Amino acid sequence: MYRSFSPNQYREHLGFAQNYTVDAMLCYGTLYEEKTLELLHAAINELGLEAEINDMPDDFLRFAKEVKVNGKVIWFAIGYGGAWLSEYIHWACLFGSKKNLLVGSSGGLKSGMKQGDFIVPESSYAEESSARIYNRNTCTHKPDEKLSEEIAERLKDNQCKIWRGPMVTCQAMIGETLEDIKQWSKKGYIGVEMEASTVFAVSEHFNVPAAASLYVGDNLIEEHSVMSEEFIAEKDMRQKNQLLQIKIALEELIS
Repeated sequence: MYRSFSPNQYREHLGFAQNYTVDAMLCYGTLYEEKTLELLHAAINELGLEAEINDMPDDFLRFAKEVKVNGKVIWFAIGYGGAWLSEYIHWACLFGSKKNLLVGSSGGLKSGMKQGDFIVPESSYAEESSARIYNRNTCTHKPDEKLSEEIAERLKDNQCKIWRGPMVTCQAMIGETLEDIKQWSKKGYIGVEMEASTVFAVSEHFNVPAAASLYVGDNLIEEHSVMSEEFIAEKDMRQKNQLLQIKIALEELIS
């Protein structure tokens, strides 16, 4: 039902002008709104960009900002899991987005992954429903290959170690068991996170290229978790990775 509403119907409903357009979308998979917005401002400053950051006109879009930079309108949306993000991405695509990127963190599922490494996924298996509603023929959702390779190259240019391969999206992190982790790893998934399959599925539905850049926050197959002593000591590295992700994403979206 709601999929049948036109872009102009949604523009009016959400308080946008009838000629309002979006050029690109940047999704950040997290629940730390204030901290993430600080990173956005820091990334813009370090890149030497002149940007205007605006609140959205409707309260339903309160976890997103409009970023006007280099003559483009980029939506920056924060989401913890895919449900809310799926609607933000849907509207951004309806309003003209030409490129959608996801940044955030991932739990590693492969031995040898270290804090500071990055995953640029080749696909994500959906253990969730928001992706399935957009593509009911498969549970495996893929990003755009060319855009993914461009993101990987930008990370390599910053001397980051990159892992490529399939991932799994699960939105119930504290419900995961050690057996889940072992099974996912055995199937060849190299990481687990909460948003990628949604971003890929919605974007593919609208034929909009999408990709993801996810830093390794913990390595679950090695039982390195947020409860580990090492995780606390790695706080500065995580913040460095978060800032780098946003800078690279902005560079790609305004290029």
